[in-house]
Amino acid sequence: MTSNGLPKSHGVLFGLGMFGGAGPTTVLAQLQLYFTKFLGYDPVIVGNVRGFSIALDAFLDPLMGYISDRTPGRFGRRMPYIALGSLVYAAGVIGMWFAPAGLTHAQFYVYLIVMQVVFSIGLTMTGIPFTALVPEIATGYSARTALASWMQAGAYLGNIWGGCIRWYSSWRGDEIAGFQEFALYSSAVMIVCYWLFAVLVKEPPLSPGQRLTLEEGRRPGGPMPSLRVGLVRHLNGIVRALGYAFRDRHFLILFLAVFVYQAGILAGLWMYTFLLDDWFGRTWNTPFAQRVLVGPLSPFRDAFFLYIFFAIGCGVLFLPFWNALGKRLEKRTCLSLGILGIGLVYGSSYFLFAPRSFPLLIVYCLLQAFFYCAAYVFPTSMLADIATHSEWKRGQANEGMFYGANSFLTKLYNAASIFWTGFALKYVVHYQEGPGAVQSAETLWRMRVLYAVPACAAAFVAILVLLWYDLSRERMNAITEELHRRARTGNT
Repeated sequence: MTSNGLPKSHGVLFGLGMFGGAGPTTVLAQLQLYFTKFLGYDPVIVGNVRGFSIALDAFLDPLMGYISDRTPGRFGRRMPYIALGSLVYAAGVIGMWFAPAGLTHAQFYVYLIVMQVVFSIGLTMTGIPFTALVPEIATGYSARTALASWMQAGAYLGNIWGGCIRWYSSWRGDEIAGFQEFALYSSAVMIVCYWLFAVLVKEPPLSPGQRLTLEEGRRPGGPMPSLRVGLVRHLNGIVRALGYAFRDRHFLILFLAVFVYQAGILAGLWMYTFLLDDWFGRTWNTPFAQRVLVGPLSPFRDAFFLYIFFAIGCGVLFLPFWNALGKRLEKRTCLSLGILGIGLVYGSSYFLFAPRSFPLLIVYCLLQAFFYCAAYVFPTSMLADIATHSEWKRGQANEGMFYGANSFLTKLYNAASIFWTGFALKYVVHYQEGPGAVQSAETLWRMRVLYAVPACAAAFVAILVLLWYDLSRERMNAITEELHRRARTGNT
């Protein structure tokens, strides 16, 4: 155990779990392009189906947090769900990538929505219990930032691995078969990583607040035979989880700030996938690329992999900086700096994309990677503080409820961004679907605007929202000491 309350080996294991989960998620970033360009399906249908199913599944996230908080068992409250959920997760990923070509609109709709729901249920079963362990494993103010950094490092490396899908499909010589095979590989890696995590990480002893929460799940009544009553019971769990989180002022402030800047990023990020494929993808077919980007460097000739590697994967290099800065400054300050940087970088991309300069693109991607670190590490750490503050204030520990509610809201704005992308591609950008389609200069300009402007504007709004967040280092240290005292005396 380190001096800041974080077991030495657990950072690596949390990073391993995130590595496994991030690969399939990055692979799915190419799914809309795959359906539209290679299988010829209408982008509006794809966007609507994915967005609707994600929004529908989002309601399961707070329920999963509610259930895992109240699950007794010899293997712990979280680990059984992580192990089983990884198998469901893999089934959904593989099912989506093996969607057959030539279906009618109605058939495609039904097939895709079923596979999307299976995937989302698996993601919920693994992701909510996994992240709910953060405040339980890391008890110190700085330890949580350190653990979040390990998790983000694993996510970055998983993103690089998942970003190889376009390169692999090209190398394979059969793009559809390449996409499908890589989906199988990434799913297998994900299962192995989550199972290793579940076997090697031991859940810590329950705190008094956690024991009280667990006792609530053991109250008399037993399992209810009526399906109708069972559904009502589950819906009640969803309502209770959301209500519990929404009554917390700090949770609402953090969510609103993250929602604003992430919504701005996502509104453009899905658009950027198409921008890379149809614009930057052609710039690599130059004498430089033909001569230098060969052999081991050939994946960099794929624009999607290049972006994933430099704009996301290289974030591993900058995590130590933000982790060290988080030991000196408040988390709110560090997050604000990251959001501000992201807004400025996205805004400048409007001018950067015009010359299509290879060196400038790399610098731009590295700047994104630098500021992304703060934007993804500190909210995870701050959410753990919010859960601990709630346990101190209310006497009960419901980490799963907070992470479930956060995931529920996150999926809602992810779904909104997918809806927006499908609508914008067809009616605003006028994207031409199908293999070999050439996009007009006006179409590319519209994609450029929609990528740059929303994220820049949203960043400044998010910083203003964060001014209301007041869980400081000094306050959290005092709360942690009080909870340790309660644990020693057995009081809530």
